[in-house]
Amino acid sequence: MTDQRLLKVEDLAIHYRTGAGPVQAVDGIHFDLRPGEALGLVGESGCGKTTAAKAMLRLLPPNGEVPRGRIDFDGRDLVALDDESMRKVRWKEIAWISQAAMNALDPVYTVGDQILEAMSAHIKIDRKAAWAHAEELFRAVGIDPGRLSAYPHEMSGGMKQRAVIAMALALDPKLIIADEPTTALDVVTQAQILARLSKLRRERGMGLLFITHDISVVVQTCDRVAVMYGGHIMETGPVREVFGTPFHPYTMGLTNAFPTLEGAQRELISIPGSPPDLLHPPAGCRFAERCPFATERCVRETPPLHSVGPDRQSACHYPDQAEAFRVKAALNETWAVVGERLNEPVQGAGSIEHQDADSPLLLEVAELKKHFPVEQGFLDGLRGRNKDRKVHAVDGISFDLHEGEILGLAGESGSGKTTTGEMLVRLLDVTAGEIRFEGADIAQLSGRELKTFRRRAQMIFQDPYQTLNPRFTIFDIVAEPLIIHRLAEGEALQHKVVEALERAGLKPAEVYAERFPHELSGGQRQRVAIARAIVLEPRFIVADEPVSMLDVSIRAGVLNLMHRFRNELGISFVYVSHDLPTIRYVADRTAIMYLGEIVEVGPTEQVVRERKHPYTQLLLEASPEPDPSVVKPPLESAGEIPSAVEPPNGCHFHTRCPRAMAHCGWEGRDVITALSEWRIAGREIEHLGSAEVAGLDVHLQVRVGSAEAAERELLEVMRAKHPALAEAGRIERGGEGTLSVRFQAQASPQRRQVADQHSVACYLYE
Repeated sequence: MTDQRLLKVEDLAIHYRTGAGPVQAVDGIHFDLRPGEALGLVGESGCGKTTAAKAMLRLLPPNGEVPRGRIDFDGRDLVALDDESMRKVRWKEIAWISQAAMNALDPVYTVGDQILEAMSAHIKIDRKAAWAHAEELFRAVGIDPGRLSAYPHEMSGGMKQRAVIAMALALDPKLIIADEPTTALDVVTQAQILARLSKLRRERGMGLLFITHDISVVVQTCDRVAVMYGGHIMETGPVREVFGTPFHPYTMGLTNAFPTLEGAQRELISIPGSPPDLLHPPAGCRFAERCPFATERCVRETPPLHSVGPDRQSACHYPDQAEAFRVKAALNETWAVVGERLNEPVQGAGSIEHQDADSPLLLEVAELKKHFPVEQGFLDGLRGRNKDRKVHAVDGISFDLHEGEILGLAGESGSGKTTTGEMLVRLLDVTAGEIRFEGADIAQLSGRELKTFRRRAQMIFQDPYQTLNPRFTIFDIVAEPLIIHRLAEGEALQHKVVEALERAGLKPAEVYAERFPHELSGGQRQRVAIARAIVLEPRFIVADEPVSMLDVSIRAGVLNLMHRFRNELGISFVYVSHDLPTIRYVADRTAIMYLGEIVEVGPTEQVVRERKHPYTQLLLEASPEPDPSVVKPPLESAGEIPSAVEPPNGCHFHTRCPRAMAHCGWEGRDVITALSEWRIAGREIEHLGSAEVAGLDVHLQVRVGSAEAAERELLEVMRAKHPALAEAGRIERGGEGTLSVRFQAQASPQRRQVADQHSVACYLYE
């Protein structure tokens, strides 16, 4: 990187016109970006990150305006360009990767045609050359070029996001703006896409403006960072320095709000309050209302962004006290002062020590299964497809939950975690197996018995807004379970609702009781959902991704509540998440789930430290780490989770496992994958033609040359995928120029004890 500036933003202000006046979404920000550099723009929702990025592409909505400021890009002020000149800049010089890949792709066009359209709109290129370039782009992002003819709905989420990145790279732009490009993706897919994006950025010398609320992603991806809050830049500098030794209290709060996977355990910090109303922004520092170190000067004067070190800037009046602030900012007691001021009491976790599983068993799950039938259309019948096809969402899992224990259930989307959680509270019926609660099998309960059980088991859902009745007041929402079960009325009802709300951190309860859900923040709505879950004083709660939709500043408070309820009320939890750092923070034991099976279970620290199963290793390697002292190698390639309609032969993870052996369950579909990966690597397939899977076997046509040459090429392709694949398959020559590769059926491995309370389902531990 040089001292030359590709992008320089000076005193940029962006307002949204409304009937009540202008909303000052961005109010005088300064930052720059060098060629080939990655700059992270981080902050909570509503801080102005996306608005600032859209202004650079002049994609603001009709009521958006830029009253002042400059956006100098490669020697031109983008604010001053006319519409036609700006159209030439978009996509050709500045490309955009949006948050939702499905919304960025037209569902009625193939992905290849959409990439060609982006190219032909800016440059003259014939279709053959454009298609060849699109194939190169797909190889660069790790997709088989044959998928260019696919429609968006025929691709997985990760594949669609890679296709959008390929489209953004089509014209070799100088700058890519990525707006939360991995928010909706699994941790493994996220890690692969970030690694691929970083590699392409370095190879092509592009600048990258990366917008996110997740500082762990920024730490592992970006060179420098700008922390935004309330339309202002609070702090800028090299990413590992900013998060390692922050100068601004807001940055300190964000840093302490993230759980760590690799570092020492510490209590998470919850920042009370919410970003300011930018229709009427405060006169002084935008963060003063929520800052535990704020003084009268902070309320009165807006601090300028001034230098605090080499390439470091901070907008705080007291940079000389930063070292003392860092020590105090790591304690929830420090932020409790702000909570009292804002009527949002800060609650710590009490104790974050993990408990040993020596208490009595509360819940026992044995060989639990849940299969969903796959509906078939008229054409499926004509094609002769199996009418009994089904999704193996949960496929014979066994585990237990002790009294007063938090059990983490981790895995990618499609692993069966949420389905398991819903069966535990009987929101879904069981296909087979047992769920024994306090010794009684609840899998077969119905009617009054099921209603009685539901007093003892509750669920907290992922989206707090969709699970709260918008027509009910907060009091009515929390009171409803008590009324349904006829447990309280009158003053007793009032007392129990107030107690539940205040236990959930909504103090004083009177302030919230008569409000409606839309009048609360996301974190407050989730606390209402928690209050509703605990008002019946249940024995156990299933928490399904309860913090994934919350801002980082309020996630910590919800996670701390789980600790408090376990410690003070003895409630057991099944905590469902793909986020291993939060699981490490809250869970005593962790069960790793993959494609309907539990592949590893044990004490959380032991599972994190020893990582016995290759899938556990993959999840931990893929999880971004907020600790700036930890440098994780990029996760280049790990594949995607297979379909649960036709689970793989043998060990379900063998298709992605670097340590797979010949007897792990290789099959014909893996040969098809090997051929695809060969093409992604840009290698030609000379002798082999079309391939067709038949059960566990695969039949391939010999296109050119002799059967011997085709067999040699086939072996080379299989070894490139994995040496064990070539070892497991038996190649046979058939008539009329065909080759067949035959495989044996293999059972899925059973869990084996590898240490006290620690078991793994893997053939490596036979």
